[in-house]
Amino acid sequence: MREPRKGALGRAQGLAEGVAAAVRRRQRDREPRVLLYDEVGHARLMGTEGEHGERVLELCDRLVAFTAPRRPEEDETEAVFEE
Repeated sequence: MREPRKGALGRAQGLAEGVAAAVRRRQRDREPRVLLYDEVGHARLMGTEGEHGERVLELCDRLVAFTAPRRPEEDETEAVFEE
């Protein structure tokens, strides 16, 4: 366990470290990621760096856009999978 910080400067530094850690966690949680499951159900995080990872993320974005609820007047099905 850490020793409590002493003085106003120590407490301010501790508060700043806590805020910085929270910001890092929040950014990490918002990053797109791909989980792969094996036949038993164990998850593995796929690396999204490189050409293949970027392509997988792009395809996932398209699938999510394709399955998103739409209003009847918005028929963009063909636009999602064009290329």
